[in-house]
Amino acid sequence: MANDQPTSDSIQAFEILKDIKPKFAMINQKEFFEHKFTGLKELSYLDREDVTLYCLTEEEFVFVRTTPGVNIFDTEEYPFVYNIQHKSAEEMLIASHEAVYQYLKTKPERDGSNIAYLHNPGRCGSTLVANMVSKTKQCEVQSEPTPVLNLSLIFNKKDQPVTRESREYLDLIKATFLLLCPDVNKKYFIKPWGIETMSLFPLLHQALPGIKEMLMCRDVRPTVLSFKKLIPEQIYKSIIPMKMSIQPPNYRDLWEKVKRGEGDPDEAFCFFILSTYHAYMEETRDRDDIKSYSYESLIEHKELFTKSFLKEIGVEEEYVQAAMSALEVDSQAKSSSHNQKRTAGVKASVSDETMEWAVKLAKEEFGIELEGEKGRVHNMPHQWNKV
Repeated sequence: MANDQPTSDSIQAFEILKDIKPKFAMINQKEFFEHKFTGLKELSYLDREDVTLYCLTEEEFVFVRTTPGVNIFDTEEYPFVYNIQHKSAEEMLIASHEAVYQYLKTKPERDGSNIAYLHNPGRCGSTLVANMVSKTKQCEVQSEPTPVLNLSLIFNKKDQPVTRESREYLDLIKATFLLLCPDVNKKYFIKPWGIETMSLFPLLHQALPGIKEMLMCRDVRPTVLSFKKLIPEQIYKSIIPMKMSIQPPNYRDLWEKVKRGEGDPDEAFCFFILSTYHAYMEETRDRDDIKSYSYESLIEHKELFTKSFLKEIGVEEEYVQAAMSALEVDSQAKSSSHNQKRTAGVKASVSDETMEWAVKLAKEEFGIELEGEKGRVHNMPHQWNKV
C-alpha cells in the first residue's frame, strides 16, 4: 500500500495552499482548496476541538482544522457555518467511511438526545430562530452545515426515494450527526439548508432515536416572494432545472407531471415549498413528536413562541429574553453572502394565477389545504399556537 493512502485507522492530511472557491459557490467541497499531501495522521487527531466536519461524499468524510481562536459556531458573528469554516481552514483531513465508523466505535454510544434539528423550506425565519437559540448560549448552533446537505444530495440522486426501509443509510446519517455534534456534554441545534434536505424526514429519527425534530414553516406566497427578491432576476429565471435536478426522485417526477410548459419559476418555488410540507406531513402520519412552528406565529406572538420553542429544545425559560434580543437585529446582516441591496426596494410579486395553480396542486397532489391570499397551510399537523 502506498504511504499516502489512508487505512481503517488513519486519515490523510493536506496543507491548504490556496482558496479557490468560486465567488458564488455556497456549499463546501474539497475541490475548493488547492492542497498538498503532508502525511497520515491517527484517527485520534479528530478529537481536536479545532477539527470539524467540512463535507462528505459517498466514499469519504472531509474535515478541516481551522484557525486558532475562530469560533465557527458563533452565529452572531458568522450566520452560516459553511462560510467561516471554509475561510478559516488551515488544514484538510480526509477519512474513509470505514475509518470514521471505527473511530466512533471508540466513543460512548449516543442516540442524539443532545441534538435539536429544525426542518425548513428556506426563507421562512429559520435563520432568525437559529440566531435566537444562539443568543441563549445554551446550545452550540450550526446554521446550514454542508454535510447535512451532502447527505440529502446523496439520497436525492438515487433512482428511488429514500423511505423508512432505507436502512442502509442509517450508519452514514448517524456518523455525520455525531461528528457535527461531538461533545456529549453540550446541546446542539442544527438549522439545515431548506428545500433539498426533505429526504431526511423518514430516516433521521431511525438513525438517532433521541434527536428532537421541529419544522419551521411560512405562508407560501411570502416565502416565494422572499426567494424571488433574494435571488438575482436572471438566476431566478434560469435556476429551476438545476434546483429540480437535486430534488428527491419522486418530487422530480411529479414536477414533470404538473409543470406548465417549461416550468414557471414562481410555480417551481411554490412546488419546492409544498414538497417540504408534504414530506413533513407524510412522516407525521403516525408521529406526533415533530412540532411545527410558523414564522407568522413568531411575529405575532414573540414571547409565547419563544417560550414554547426553547422548551421544545430543552432550554430553560430564564433565557427567553436573551433569545428575543435576536429579533432586534438582522440575523443575516454579517453574512458575506448577504447584501441588503438585493432585497431593499426590490419589487416582486407572485400572481393570483400562480397561487391558484399552487392551491390546486397542494390539494390534488399533496393533500394540503391552502387558504387566504397568502397561501397559509390550513391543515398543518402538530402546529404550535398561543393557546
